[in-house]
Amino acid sequence: MSFMLNFWKSLLASPDHIQVVPNTGFTVWLTTFTAGAMSFVAVIGLAFSLICAELSNRWGDSLKSASSIRLSAPTDLLEKQTSIALAILDQTKGVRSARLVGLQDKKKLLEPWLGFDFPLEAIEMPALIEIQETDVGVDYEGLRLRLSAELPSATLDNHSQWRQPVEVVATLISQLGMFTVALLVLSSLAMVSMAANAALSANIKVLRVLRLVGAFDAFIVTAFVRKFTFRVFVGSILGTFCAGIVLVLMPDFSENLGILNEVNLDLIDKIWLGTVPLIFVIISIFATRMAVKTSLKRLV
Repeated sequence: MSFMLNFWKSLLASPDHIQVVPNTGFTVWLTTFTAGAMSFVAVIGLAFSLICAELSNRWGDSLKSASSIRLSAPTDLLEKQTSIALAILDQTKGVRSARLVGLQDKKKLLEPWLGFDFPLEAIEMPALIEIQETDVGVDYEGLRLRLSAELPSATLDNHSQWRQPVEVVATLISQLGMFTVALLVLSSLAMVSMAANAALSANIKVLRVLRLVGAFDAFIVTAFVRKFTFRVFVGSILGTFCAGIVLVLMPDFSENLGILNEVNLDLIDKIWLGTVPLIFVIISIFATRMAVKTSLKRLV
């Protein structure tokens, strides 16, 4: 809190420094728009990276201790075989719970691919039993042998064949998102530098007049840095705010996806997103300071 107060004091104090820089011209909206657009894209990219990381952890945790049994049999025998399978699971060590997946749960599982209004009742689907393991774990080889002996139509799936690829892909997407954010930060540094150079080129007469009246280079650098930092800060705040609105409204526009509805950013993720304007302020201070010093050297 004290850091933010000191930052605002240093940014808004000494209005004489800020009044030296002209408040008109295309560079005013150029700097603000550049910061707003880049911060908007940075927040969206970082948010999707955090969402993919959360999905990866959630899928890994949910599948790590879960498995399923699929029973394919005629309708008149399906109920009897389901009861036998549940009885076998009840006697199996390491099984915390086993339940028959109902029709509504099947609809929810298939909703991302078939839609919410698909008539699943018209299809003869196999029975699906969901198994939750204890910390001890289940002897899958022994369970598979017993099922093959008593229920040849049963298929045991511990999700190991597709769990690892899903986790790897989600992790790669998360890393790609972080790389994209880093690339955006570097791009923002370049764009803010170009905007600062354009502003300095448009105000080159102001620099010469300040030199003629005896202004020190430190005074000129401080004036331009504070002015451009304030513009970048305002633009990044607006861009972050617009990105936040998009993230809030996203579940409303993706109801049929069935994936993003249940994903929410926690407090730590929101804090990370809230640091984007501060990162752009640091970028602006560094880029503008270097640009002003370079322009002053050319005037010598």
